[in-house]
Amino acid sequence: MLPRSKGGITSWENVVAACSPCNLRKGSRTLKQSGMFLNRIPRAPTAEEMQAHGRRFPPNHLHESWMDYLYWDAELEA
Repeated sequence: MLPRSKGGITSWENVVAACSPCNLRKGSRTLKQSGMFLNRIPRAPTAEEMQAHGRRFPPNHLHESWMDYLYWDAELEA
């Protein structure tokens, strides 16, 4: 897929979580250009998967270890 900085859309299939060092290493390049690969193909979760994951946590719970992965300043596009 095309990086957002190059006009790619913000979608479940185009945006994935990565640690800061890997994110910096990839930069604004495609996976192929960066020599990196994904551990699995990104996809949109089903409603059932979202509900199942949500049930494991108390309301408004966000573990601090996830802050680096979940923060971004854009909304997902359809």
